[in-house]
Parts: sequence; structure tokens; C-alpha cells
Amino acid sequence: MPITPHVKKLLPSALNNMVERKAIPRGWFRKFSRTKTVKIHRFDRAIFGAVKRVKAKLRKLLGKSVEIEHRGSTALGISGQGEVDLYLRVRGKKDFELAFEKLRKNFGWPGSYYPDEPRARFNYNHKGVKFEIMLVLQNAVDEVEGRLFFNYLKQHKDILKRYEELKLKYALRSKYEYQIAKHKFITKILDAAKRNAKQN
Repeated sequence: MPITPHVKKLLPSALNNMVERKAIPRGWFRKFSRTKTVKIHRFDRAIFGAVKRVKAKLRKLLGKSVEIEHRGSTALGISGQGEVDLYLRVRGKKDFELAFEKLRKNFGWPGSYYPDEPRARFNYNHKGVKFEIMLVLQNAVDEVEGRLFFNYLKQHKDILKRYEELKLKYALRSKYEYQIAKHKFITKILDAAKRNAKQN
């Protein structure tokens, strides 16, 4: 099945950089607790109302030049940890800096910030709904991979069901176990998505 035109446009150069997915640094999973558990929430369609309001707020703040996309479990309509993932895509570093300052003034300092990439995650709570607002470059490898994975799940309902089953299986398990299982699944499916993209 075809992927979205914008992602397809970025694939030729991006896929060349993604022949082998970057290995997770040794010890990276250690930052996740072996005692704190993961809480998985069933999908609630009512969350789309909050998404619509926050997207409108961001559009007013950032203008039309920034792409806004709702991704993650809530966008896929499956069980997950409950937070909403919104991705804000900009073309270059200057656009990133402009958007970053506007977001910082409205939402405070980001929960994570990697200026060399650049990439930032802002946390926002809208009437009890937690949002993770990711500011990224539209052609960054991690971003292209993320969109490829997301679109592949949307197009393959059987795999999407398996992804939800994995999340439910690891409900109340440690965050450490959850993240390792999730990473293994994503890596396997992303490899399949890349092969599919090259064929199309």
C-alpha cells in the first residue's frame, strides 16, 4: 500500500541513511525504572476534542508554515499510556529557532532539548489531558522513520492490533521491560516498512 506523498518525497535520501537503524547506546534502557510500572489506558474517542483545541492553539501561535501532526497511540485509536503526541515539523534550523522561542514563552522550558540535532519536547496539560509537543526538522532521519512507522501501522490493521496487544501485555510491568519490548517491536516493523517503501 502506498505511503503519504510527503513522506515518499523524503524517502530516497532518508532511506539511504536508514539501511541500518542506529543502535541504541549501550545502557540506554537503564534510565527506565525496573520497579515503576507502566499504566496503559484504553482508547477514548473523547480525546479528539482536546487534540482539536490544542492544535488550534498551536496553529494560532506558530502560523501556517509549521506542519502539525497528531501521532502515537491516541491518533491510531488504540490503548496506550494516555498522553497525546503532537509533532511540529519545520524546514530548517532558523525556522526551528523561531518556533522554539514561541513555544518556550507559552509552555515554559522543554522537558528535553537537543540543540545539535535540533529537537525539543514540550509538555503541556490541557484540562487533564497530557500532551507531548515535539518540535522537529521535517527531514530528520528519526522524524522520517517515525512517520514511516505510523503510516505503516495505519495501513496494516493486523500489525496495529499486535502493537496494541503488546502494550496491554506489558500493562503493570516495569517501564524497563515495556521499553525494551516496544523497541524490539518497532525495530522489526520499521524494517518491514522500509522494504515496503522501497518497493513502492
